[in-house]
Amino acid sequence: MHSLAVGAQGVASGIKDTVLAPVDLMAGLQNIITAGVNKVAGTNIPMATPASKMVERIAEPFSISERDMSRGEKLGYDINRFGTQGLGMGAMLAARAPQVAASVTSSPTVGGRALDALARPYKAAPARTVVGDTIGGAGAGVAVNAADAIPEHPAGGDWVKHTANVVAPLAGGIGANAAQGAVEGLGGMLKNAAKRAFTSAPAEIPLSPNKTPYSHAEVDRAATTLQAGATGSPKAIAQDIRENAGELTNPKLAGESPVDASALPTSGLLSRDPGLVTLEAGSRSRSAPEFVQRDQNVKEAAASRIDGMRDPDADLGAVFRRAEQSRNEQMSAADATVNQRSDEVTNLNLGAQEQGAEFGAIANTDYKANASRRLDQTIVNDGYVPARTEKNRQFDTAPGRTEQLPADDVFAAIDRLRAGTNPLAPIEQQLPGELVNRLERLRPRMVDGENVGGTGTATGADLADLRKYLGFAQNKAQKDGNFDLASNVGQLRAAINQTLNDAPGYAEANANYRSFADRYRPSPGDEAAKFTKELDRSGNTDGYPNRGSTPPSETATRFLSGPETSAVLQRLLDGAPNAAVGHEAVRDYLRSDFAMKALNPDGTLNPAKSASWANHNSSVLAAFPNVQREFNTITLAAKRGQQLSADARASLEQARANLKVTEADIDRSAVGTLLREDPRDVASKLLTGGYGSEKRLDEIIALVKHDAPARRGWKAAVAEVLTDKVQGSRMVGEAPEVQLSRLSKEFKDNEALLAKTFSPEEMNGLRQAHKLLGYFKEAEKRGTSGSNTADKWNVPGWAQLAVRHFKGDLAGGGLIKRFKLLLEQLPTNRQSADEIVQMAWFNPDVAAYLLERPIKNANVPAYNINLRRLIAIDNGARQNAED
Repeated sequence: MHSLAVGAQGVASGIKDTVLAPVDLMAGLQNIITAGVNKVAGTNIPMATPASKMVERIAEPFSISERDMSRGEKLGYDINRFGTQGLGMGAMLAARAPQVAASVTSSPTVGGRALDALARPYKAAPARTVVGDTIGGAGAGVAVNAADAIPEHPAGGDWVKHTANVVAPLAGGIGANAAQGAVEGLGGMLKNAAKRAFTSAPAEIPLSPNKTPYSHAEVDRAATTLQAGATGSPKAIAQDIRENAGELTNPKLAGESPVDASALPTSGLLSRDPGLVTLEAGSRSRSAPEFVQRDQNVKEAAASRIDGMRDPDADLGAVFRRAEQSRNEQMSAADATVNQRSDEVTNLNLGAQEQGAEFGAIANTDYKANASRRLDQTIVNDGYVPARTEKNRQFDTAPGRTEQLPADDVFAAIDRLRAGTNPLAPIEQQLPGELVNRLERLRPRMVDGENVGGTGTATGADLADLRKYLGFAQNKAQKDGNFDLASNVGQLRAAINQTLNDAPGYAEANANYRSFADRYRPSPGDEAAKFTKELDRSGNTDGYPNRGSTPPSETATRFLSGPETSAVLQRLLDGAPNAAVGHEAVRDYLRSDFAMKALNPDGTLNPAKSASWANHNSSVLAAFPNVQREFNTITLAAKRGQQLSADARASLEQARANLKVTEADIDRSAVGTLLREDPRDVASKLLTGGYGSEKRLDEIIALVKHDAPARRGWKAAVAEVLTDKVQGSRMVGEAPEVQLSRLSKEFKDNEALLAKTFSPEEMNGLRQAHKLLGYFKEAEKRGTSGSNTADKWNVPGWAQLAVRHFKGDLAGGGLIKRFKLLLEQLPTNRQSADEIVQMAWFNPDVAAYLLERPIKNANVPAYNINLRRLIAIDNGARQNAED
């Protein structure tokens, strides 16, 4: 149990040293500075005590003293202590290694950069490196145990002890890791011997030339050679080789044909890896005939695909015939357009003549006057005269004519009328005599309080008869300039009207009169009132007005002269017995007036004059919506007809110009070019950038698209030009060799043009040929291959140092050289490995297998040398501090 406790205490001390290492290192640095100052200045500054020493003193009552340990227990204690340091520190640094591997920039702090440097050895195989650190730590413990046997103050001086405290962990770690390497090497030798005796090479590796299987060691050596020569990831390169080979041997795209295994590019070229290309170049220099034959097969496969695009049976003349047919079609279409536009102009001219002919017959004064007479007939003879007769009849036969009506208001008006006359002139000169007599008869006259005149009332007949003279009297007074008198006459008239209106016996006559007045005499200034008064003053013949002052031929002109008169006319026609006849007369009058002003000398309507007439008469037409819509249609039709006619004539001129342009364009287009030149010459110029290649090719493709013989002929012409451009004079198999540089140039310059000419399947075949030859471009790559460590025997550096130390540099160096030569003469598996590598260049499956085969990485650090140095310095900082 005592030994077990000592071992556990050693582990605990190792953990303590690991945790407090940063503080101990700072104390060691401080002590170095203090010692230097004491020595130079002669001072006696005390040394700093490391933190681990302080912890030991605190824990001393609870721990086993090193003085109480046996020699074996002390050795186990030191091994556990330093082995724990190696394991603990190595594990912590290994945990940081993934972060270091993933970072692309260095840490921003000094401490971070120091930890990154310590963690880098663990990136490749952290477990193996940590194991090496642990073994090295255990070896350091053995050496430290031995150094502890040196007295505290040896004969040579204290520096001997101090140096031993630092060097011992280094020497012990080196020895332990050397022993580890020897054991691993021996184990590997035994393992390889067992494999060689009891197993053969994997099935992925074919038999050797003498039909015997290769050993695992030989395959491992070949895999090591390939993987060491690769510059990229071996597994990724293996995947590339398989995919690139598969694309050639088992193509997926239509038009691509399988490439025979004997015509595949070599594996180095398939890998596209500069390192393998460089490694393969060495094999090419040693076994040139095999590589030359394989390259010849690849070139032959590419040449056969390019030469297969020729079509000697195609009819190139079909291209010419299609071009000629296209020219005829285009010219015929242009001619047809000219004829169509000419017909359109003719038809529009005929339509304009027909429209004008409708108005030519009415563009005269007779038609216009007759229309006015028909309108007058509707207004006067059929409208006003019967209405006036009926009005007079109702007043003449009204029951109120015989009734006595109160006339006080009338008499008051008569008094004002008398008062308003000029006293210097007889009243008979100022008013009509009959009117004066009637006024006298109506006015009651009081003499000595007795009425010797009228009764103070008047019959309806007297008042109605008196009213007939008031209009004339009022006009006379106004003409004489006696406006007061005219006003009084008007008041008298209003009083009579009011009296008659209030009379029950005149109700029907008054109602009829109001309707009559609303239509014919709504106000004194109304045009209908003026017109009817003129009719009344002109006298009658056979019951109808005399028309000397109001000729019927001018009635339409009178009422269609403006918006006010047109509104009056519309009022007169509304509700008239034959209003439709009147409206038709208005339409005919306006159409005649329009025709007289809007027709051209050739009998067609002038749109400008039509629009001008419509604008000038817009207010008149607004009173007659139906007529207005008709004229709007006429003017719009005239305007549209003129525009259509102008457009048609312009289109005709444009069609004639287009005919000339079409002919010129055809001559300049692909059609004209193919009519003048051989299709192969045209294709040659297109592929050299002539003619505006892409646009011209699009024209040709569109031209031959639906003509199978022409399309085939054009494709044959392009194929012949293309193959002539890329083929050389040297034959490979049965076809001329294709020059990669020429083919690459055609793809660079004309791939888009070729893709428009050939089908997708044909382009895939062409691209496959270019891909085959493109792998030869990989041969130009050069990379720095991995080291050939597997092919060389090396003597460890520490062994060379020891030999040179004891034998001298000259003798020791010679001895080391002879030892190396002796090792190189020993039998190896290098030749068989070279055979496998040679096989891999011609078999992509073998090459991919070797690149993916797991092999031991000789470059993985077996231990962290920087960690070993750190442990040694930490031990020196603890042990060399003065108590």
